[in-house]
Amino acid sequence: MNAALTRVRALIALDGPLAATVLAVWQYFVVSVSFLGCLVPLFAFTTLVGWQATHLAVWLGAASLLPIAPAAYALLRGTRLLLAERGEARAGRAFWNAFAKGCLHLWWAAAGTSLAALVLAYDLALFGDSDAVLLLVAAGAALAAALLIGVCVVAGSDGFGRPVETLTAAVKAIGRRPHIPLSWLLLTGLGLAATAIPVLGPALALFLPALVGAGIHICNDALRLTRPDETSHTP
Repeated sequence: MNAALTRVRALIALDGPLAATVLAVWQYFVVSVSFLGCLVPLFAFTTLVGWQATHLAVWLGAASLLPIAPAAYALLRGTRLLLAERGEARAGRAFWNAFAKGCLHLWWAAAGTSLAALVLAYDLALFGDSDAVLLLVAAGAALAAALLIGVCVVAGSDGFGRPVETLTAAVKAIGRRPHIPLSWLLLTGLGLAATAIPVLGPALALFLPALVGAGIHICNDALRLTRPDETSHTP
């Protein structure tokens, strides 16, 4: 009986495994909500305007995507810290610090993402009746998403370099191991699909961004996209 009580006390102690798990779950929640907060312009556009084949809607939609690049970089930095330190990580502070640095150094990636979305949206608006164009737009969106994640991974691993150097490194990494960006797209697609689950979807959305970010790191490490010594915790 005393042994059982001792195990229970150890389990529920403030420094026990249960408390550590609760803190880790909380940190994942904080990072996910922080990422969703960066997407407020996109949510506002979707709610107030939505997809329309008009110049105003196309340009507003592209502009609403400007925070995506720094937010993705911050998500990957925050989840890297979570994987390393779990409940002890100050992931929320790390996220916003990384977001500020991403806005400063990855402005070109943000502009490139919006430009790609602008081109694809005009293709869809002008030639949306063609099945071939729909396939090309879907392929272009997937390529843009993979390239954006690749840029954020390289920036998180090697630091902020010149735009051409970072973009070149991302393209080389993707071209050398194309199965890894496919895993990024799969994880992202599964995350988006999970938010559409009735009743559970909205609740899952509060944790999915951080889980997807952690999954990207796990795939990168397991498939050796990033260097084994990538253990820096400071965004």
